[in-house]
Amino acid sequence: MQTSKNVPYYLTAVGLFILLKFAFTLADNEDLFFLLKPTDILVGLLTGSRSVYLQDSGYFHEQLNILIDKSCSGFNFWALCFLLFTYLTVRHFDKTTGKILTIPTSLIGAYLLTLFVNTSRIFVSIIVQGQTNNILLNRQPIIHEAIGIITYLSFLILAYLLIDYLLKNRRQNEKSA
Repeated sequence: MQTSKNVPYYLTAVGLFILLKFAFTLADNEDLFFLLKPTDILVGLLTGSRSVYLQDSGYFHEQLNILIDKSCSGFNFWALCFLLFTYLTVRHFDKTTGKILTIPTSLIGAYLLTLFVNTSRIFVSIIVQGQTNNILLNRQPIIHEAIGIITYLSFLILAYLLIDYLLKNRRQNEKSA
């Protein structure tokens, strides 16, 4: 399969990525409801904490003393996952219909993974910060950032490896059948 046949699909994905990133700069908490609300619900289920939505702030969990807002939405991870998933999947389809369907499928798949990863990141942050709060009092923002970087990067790499492996196996199984 030639890469040049995939360029329009890659350019479409990159264009959508740029539009999403631009939209994010203009977005507020209410615009990111589709990411924030499910994440808040999942965090609440994992921790047993209930949140209150504050109009200009986000979802506040008084029991945990955390705020889930725009900066906690996982939007950038979602956008990166979308690009990654599109890149991986487009090259494994020969028909135009399959290639076209990879873009919305990648958006949905990246969305579902983002909800899982973002909830995991917040949950791990709650646990780690609870354990290190008295020891590393002035380092909590650094710990929070490090957990985010490690979590997002790890899941991005794992997603790449898993999807690439599954798609290569799919293609090999199709050839041998």
